[in-house]
Amino acid sequence: MFGKAKKSTKGRQLKDLDIRISVKSWLSLISLLLVVTASATGVIYSTHTNRHLLNELQQLERHRNELQVEWGQLLLEQSSLVSQGRIENLAIAELGMKIPATENVVVVSGE
Repeated sequence: MFGKAKKSTKGRQLKDLDIRISVKSWLSLISLLLVVTASATGVIYSTHTNRHLLNELQQLERHRNELQVEWGQLLLEQSSLVSQGRIENLAIAELGMKIPATENVVVVSGE
């Protein structure tokens, strides 16, 4: 009887060990599944954020280009409005001014 008790105790211990291994395996599998799911969710979130920021960057670059074109047009307009010939023509046409004769010109020295 003593020999049978040892065998049954050993059999129970092996069975308990198998159950523990099985529980550990399931817990490992579940935790691995959770880690993989969390990693996949992080990849999805970062990809979404990256695409959103890229779209925003492209819109800002488009707006910058439009502003640069407008700035160039304003510089051209300013240069045409400030040109010497235009100012002279406006002074003659609208204000009735005329270029003075050489003998009427007085040069003032800064000394």
